[in-house]
Amino acid sequence: MTTSVANPAESRMGQRFKTLSDVTVLARNLDQRQISGDLPPVLAERLGLPRYRNRLERRFLRRVGAFVAAPELLDSVAPRLASFGEPALRGVIVETGVMCQYAVVRRIIDQSVLKELSASLGLSLANHDARRATSGESIEIARAIASPFVALGDDTEAIVDAVLRDGLQCWTCWVHSQSPALQGFFNALIPSVPQDGTNVASEGCQPRDCRRRSGLFAARLDIALADREEPMQKDA
Repeated sequence: MTTSVANPAESRMGQRFKTLSDVTVLARNLDQRQISGDLPPVLAERLGLPRYRNRLERRFLRRVGAFVAAPELLDSVAPRLASFGEPALRGVIVETGVMCQYAVVRRIIDQSVLKELSASLGLSLANHDARRATSGESIEIARAIASPFVALGDDTEAIVDAVLRDGLQCWTCWVHSQSPALQGFFNALIPSVPQDGTNVASEGCQPRDCRRRSGLFAARLDIALADREEPMQKDA
């Protein structure tokens, strides 16, 4: 009877192969716009055919350094965030911006204004935490954030602009709080946001405020992830 002894080199090779395979799956979960967001729009449209998808995915992973940062990337929130798709991720950004503007949102009495604002932002504000929450991590952090994007009155356009600017700033602060090796991947998830944070994270944002904004986005992301996983658990 003979016994086989595991070869450490083969084990390491097998683990590395699995890691690279798992990283490849990350790109499969991304929207077309996310993996081709750095390309000129005309070229991105031409490469939108299914036969180009695999090549675009590999190009994306090389561009954001995913293969080099594979172990760290897979241990982070990246796999779950990749499964969101760009529209859902933008929804979390808007959610975070609404929390930053909670004081303005709570002053709205006119239901027609509230309805118009909800339609413009793509989420219902009637029972949103920004209007109702009196305690909890999100509202406590939001109270501590001194947003420079102040919207007064019932000017829905000004409120929407302030919400989006706040939300994008919180997202960018959250990305900047991540490991440098992962920032390229997270930045690419929202192609239209300036990759270096210019005019977003640096606009009136001090280090302590940036930490708070990062924490607020993380708190809203946790809620979104929990909401996403709950239906999956019920279906199981």
